[in-house]
Amino acid sequence: MHVPHLLSVDDPAGDTLWTKVSDWLLHEGLAILAICVGAFVLTRVVTFIARRRIRRIAAARLARSSVTDANPGAHQEALTGAIRWAINFSIVFVAALWVLFELNLPAATLVPLASVIGAGLGFGAQQIVGDVLAGIFILSERQFGVGDLIRVGPMMGVGWVEGRVEEVTLRVTKLRSSDGDMVTVANGELRQSVNASRDWARVLVTVPLPRDVDLEAITARLNSEGEALANDPAWDPVVLEAPSVAGLDDLGAEVIQVRVVGRSLPAQQWKVARELRRRIAIALRDMDVATNAEPDTQSSGTQSSGTQSSGALPSDD
Repeated sequence: MHVPHLLSVDDPAGDTLWTKVSDWLLHEGLAILAICVGAFVLTRVVTFIARRRIRRIAAARLARSSVTDANPGAHQEALTGAIRWAINFSIVFVAALWVLFELNLPAATLVPLASVIGAGLGFGAQQIVGDVLAGIFILSERQFGVGDLIRVGPMMGVGWVEGRVEEVTLRVTKLRSSDGDMVTVANGELRQSVNASRDWARVLVTVPLPRDVDLEAITARLNSEGEALANDPAWDPVVLEAPSVAGLDDLGAEVIQVRVVGRSLPAQQWKVARELRRRIAIALRDMDVATNAEPDTQSSGTQSSGTQSSGALPSDD
């Protein structure tokens, strides 16, 4: 039995098919290849420029003193990352549409495809759209930026998440916790946020004292220690307001608690509070005052723009 070669050189049908394929490869095929390569190159260029800009911002932040400026360039770094993400997404989206046009698909094929894609986006991408809109508001309102120490939540099953911001995009925010874990949170889940790196922070230290202590002498000594801390050249750039006695915080049968209050640069209150406790302990030892009460468990809080938080973020210094 003789089996004819369907694509033989002498077959007119095979020659016509090969001509069509070669013509498509030389025209539409090259155009699609050029679109894909161009989109890839553009995304790489945008990423390179954005990363270079972020490195410059980070280098400028490290070049400045950490005590004179809490976190310079945080919003710029976050905004640069979000713009890079948006531009790359736009490039890929336009390239995909261009490829579809080059394929010259019939309208009867595109309409059902568009319907399926639209239904999928309508039901499945609602959360993504919400995350992107929340990311836009986070960046436009400057709620936090890269390098800020924040607490976000409460989130279902996790509660509050605390850490330093490492990356902010239009869809997610990445935090580095005090344990070193990388936590990725969708922007739509960030219902509340506490920024410990904004404006200033409150330094709170509670000092337990015996009830029969000379309160006036202790108050004068504690105020003196606060003034000495604020005037110390090593701590003067960090302390914005000298710690002083605000009054009695608790009056018990055997123990009274005196609260010392001051102000510092954001995210520096824990360091200042530790140094202030050390100085107070030495001063009370010199005065032969015993502090046999319960240890101080809530000694410092965070306050930004006049609003005090409900708890203290962990120190990472």
